[in-house]
Amino acid sequence: MQVLLSLLLVSLSLIGILDSGYISWQEWQQIVPTCGSNFDCGSVLSSPWAHIGPLPVAYLGFMYYITVFILSLLHVFDLDQQAISKKWRRFKATPIELLWLLTIFGFVFSIYLISIMAFAIGEWCKYCLISAATSISLFVITTIYLKMSLQSPAFFIRSLLQKKLGIVYRYLLKPIFFLFDAESVHTNMLNLGQFLGNSKLGKTLLSLCFSVKDPKLLTTQAGINFPNKIGLSAGFDYNGQLSGAVPAVGFGWHTIGTVTLESYGGNQKPRLGRFPDSKALLVNKGLKNLGAKAIITDLQKVRFEIPTGISIASTNKHFDSTRQQMLDILQCFRLFENSSVEHLYYEMNISCPNTFEGEPFTTPDRLELLLRALDKLKISKPIFLKMPIDQNEQETRTLLIVAAKHKVAGVIFGNLSKNKQNTAMTSADRKHWKMLRGNVSGKPTWKQSNKYIALTKKEFGNRFVIVGTGGIFTPEDAAEKIRLGADLVQLITGMVFEGPQLIGEINLEQCYNTR
Repeated sequence: MQVLLSLLLVSLSLIGILDSGYISWQEWQQIVPTCGSNFDCGSVLSSPWAHIGPLPVAYLGFMYYITVFILSLLHVFDLDQQAISKKWRRFKATPIELLWLLTIFGFVFSIYLISIMAFAIGEWCKYCLISAATSISLFVITTIYLKMSLQSPAFFIRSLLQKKLGIVYRYLLKPIFFLFDAESVHTNMLNLGQFLGNSKLGKTLLSLCFSVKDPKLLTTQAGINFPNKIGLSAGFDYNGQLSGAVPAVGFGWHTIGTVTLESYGGNQKPRLGRFPDSKALLVNKGLKNLGAKAIITDLQKVRFEIPTGISIASTNKHFDSTRQQMLDILQCFRLFENSSVEHLYYEMNISCPNTFEGEPFTTPDRLELLLRALDKLKISKPIFLKMPIDQNEQETRTLLIVAAKHKVAGVIFGNLSKNKQNTAMTSADRKHWKMLRGNVSGKPTWKQSNKYIALTKKEFGNRFVIVGTGGIFTPEDAAEKIRLGADLVQLITGMVFEGPQLIGEINLEQCYNTR
């Protein structure tokens, strides 16, 4: 069927070329074409509407059909849309998509010309009607083809919108944002997101611009139904301000926090920085948050629209013993378990490197103690363990073996990188980083994250829900993590560098690849 439709496109474009070419030649020779009885081509072609400025409409029609013919041939030569999509990726559209966009204008203009002949001139031109019928048919056929291949032309419209929003963000908004302190921008974005998310109009506007919804995106993991696989990582919305905005932007799930038992105002400034050349953020917030009780008070008033979880860690302070630190974590879990907050899962953050105590639960013995204590709490919701990514394979494997013995539903790879020799960063950025406090997210975490996603999938199969995070800047990046074994993915840094439309772009790509 698709081959037949493609050949029809070529045939119709040839008819259009012959028809408009004949009228153009007659116009060039200043000859009124013979129209036959019941038609008056002379009145139509000599009317004021037959020209746009000095240019005859017939010439424009001829150029239009030539363009349609070329795009139709390009499409016919490769009907494999997956392959052609890769070839045309730099043009941001396939030939059939460009053809459909072009025929929309042809369709609208044809309706306009028919209306002019019917109501303004009162006469008909046979060749103009042939052109109009051809143009309308081209639009109908490309729409049918697009529906067969992409499920709906709406996908292409949405894709085009996402790409244009990305251009606006990357070349207009981001350069402005990057002129200012990173933490100030983050704070302002949180406030703006909270304002928009608390408004029906704001959420509607965000959804129209960014959100992509489709049944093909649905996935069930750890007994939770996710609208799509793309989540907002912990560390962005650490006090739960964005419960309205996050689903409107298109995320399928949302982690709040990291939350600690006691409040913490954050490490010494600067707490956020950027390494644009390395596509990385410098993070040194140190689990800044309002504390469990205050956050619970706020969240108990919220009805979450998408699966929402709470990331928990020990308070960022000095503890006299591991037992004290564990009790701090356990009490935080108890508060949420006994609350009416409608969260669906937890993340146990054992790997934040920006705290006074470092990462004490990233050793097998201490992790065993912590998970054994959590088992005794009989937590009612799935727990995902947020893993470090700078450990070697054997150390990571050992932690996974420990986690597999306990009620850990999933693992997240991974947290910030503290490896200041990371070759994914430019030498200048590495040198600069050595003079700063904090650790990095983004592309420098990409390779390690992917390695441990693949390792976990290979050695533990379906024992864990695997969440991939770190270095997702494009739909292809998300697809790569999923290909390696991730069941879900999370991001923050990619959104900061590429724009919030990235979530929609990823979801559109997922829809396209599962059609």
